[in-house]
Amino acid sequence: MKTVFYICLLLAGLHAFAYGQLTASHHNGHDPNEPNYHMHHSAEAAACLKLVPNNADFAFKFLNEVALEEPNKNIFFSPVSISTAFAMLALGARSITKIQILEGLAFNLTEIQEKEIHEGFHNLMHMLSHPESGVQLNMGNAIFLTEKLKPLEKFLDDAKPLYQLEVLATDFNNPTEAEKEINDYIEKKTQGKITNLVKEIDPQTIMLLASFVFFRGNCEIQLNSE
Repeated sequence: MKTVFYICLLLAGLHAFAYGQLTASHHNGHDPNEPNYHMHHSAEAAACLKLVPNNADFAFKFLNEVALEEPNKNIFFSPVSISTAFAMLALGARSITKIQILEGLAFNLTEIQEKEIHEGFHNLMHMLSHPESGVQLNMGNAIFLTEKLKPLEKFLDDAKPLYQLEVLATDFNNPTEAEKEINDYIEKKTQGKITNLVKEIDPQTIMLLASFVFFRGNCEIQLNSE
């Protein structure tokens, strides 16, 4: 019961955070009374809020699956980073694969259009990456590809601005160098907090998707002694 309660708080906090960013940005040199400013941020908020119920459903389903495999253990994960990574893959998917990815993320495609999903994630990532002073949160995605595999330009043109995607050519035939390249990239993006992320890469690998989240903020903890 405590686990469910804490995750509800986390999801509620993310929801409130989206609202808070709209208010906080008024102090960044923009006039909130300008019509264009108000319309832009109202649309950004609306796009984000459409994803909240679906992200919550996905988070609980994912937690349930992981908890079944790892009972009686603490579980820590980022539902948003997982959702954004797979939603990004849906941009390059077709037919039943695209539908399975989006429905696996708890989206009902009769209630929300695919375009709205991608716009919602884009706006959410933008808002989370521009928090108030004293807090730093960076999100991003990277695809490491074998040089023989060339993604479609349409996918790259859509994924780069929507999901802050970086695509890097990688020689998986040389696993040691591939591991170093990927680990160095993640270590740099997380300012040294995540090291040696991947180990023992299969030389037959043709693609590796990495999604990262870096958070830094002030935290106050009060301990009561008895």
